[in-house]
Amino acid sequence: MFNRTVRPRSLVNSLLMALVLAAGAWNSAVSAATTDQAGFRYDTSRLTTVDIALAGSDGSPALLSFYSQGPNGLRLLENGFTDAAGNYAADMQLPAHLTQVVVVVRTPEREDTLTLAITDQAITYTE
Repeated sequence: MFNRTVRPRSLVNSLLMALVLAAGAWNSAVSAATTDQAGFRYDTSRLTTVDIALAGSDGSPALLSFYSQGPNGLRLLENGFTDAAGNYAADMQLPAHLTQVVVVVRTPEREDTLTLAITDQAITYTE
């Protein structure tokens, strides 16, 4: 049987542990400072009410494609169809940072691109 004695931690292990603890304290301080900034939100998405009324509907549905616009172009968020009267009403989960969306309207006779603002967590448009 071997008789081993427990030795104190080496200097290197002690320094590494001190660095890990210091990094954790620094990260906590940075996170706390970030939450105090005006306008900072933890939410990454928000529920947005959409109410769109298109004119001149012939009874066939129009396809509405909702996009976000960024430095790399358009990114599809959601598709939806209007009813026979040309109305579209829904609640969509959109990225919280968006202030506007691009809506492409497609029917057999029409293709339009609309840029609509998001105001008070709502998108409204009437023709």
